Amino acid sequence: MRLASGRRTQLGDEAAGEASDERLMVLRAQQTPRAVEPLYLRYRDPVINYCFHRLGDREEAEDAASAIFIHALRGLPGFHDRDGSFRTWLFRIAHNEVIDRHRQRARHPASPIDLFSEQPGTSRSPEEIAADADAHERLRALLAGLPPRERDVLELRAADLDTSQIAAVLGVTAQNVRSTQCRALARLRALMGDAGILDVEGGR
Repeated sequence: MRLASGRRTQLGDEAAGEASDERLMVLRAQQTPRAVEPLYLRYRDPVINYCFHRLGDREEAEDAASAIFIHALRGLPGFHDRDGSFRTWLFRIAHNEVIDRHRQRARHPASPIDLFSEQPGTSRSPEEIAADADAHERLRALLAGLPPRERDVLELRAADLDTSQIAAVLGVTAQNVRSTQCRALARLRALMGDAGILDVEGGR
């Protein structure tokens, strides 16, 4: 029991240290726009990955991430951490950007993406690219079968947001996030079982 308690204390100290470090980076960026680079480097990959999971296209995900960071840079002078962490605020912008892009897609459907096209600078074979693309598309198809709120919760969880952060992004309670995630995982397990895909683990 002492070990478990000590582990929780250590994790709590690490989280507090990260929050303090992030707060300092935000203050510096608010004073000097050039100082925004550390924040950008910390969250660039998580934001791109989140957009990729939501949009299904790496190039569009990178384009969306650029738009998200531009919005964040413009809004940074008015950001106050009493409204939530910078991470939560940034992913709220990302969530809204993805929704806008889905709406735009619905108004202007695009032609199918060529899944076999090679990305510059990669040495992977067309077969490897096709296999990854197929697996990703199968997972996206399963997530598309979930109700929108359940899909939002799982995708934000995949972006490594915790329960309180997801609640802040979606404007719901933490209890609502937990119950939604339980329903989503149960439904996703059933869908994955039907599709012959490996089971998924529960979130935090």
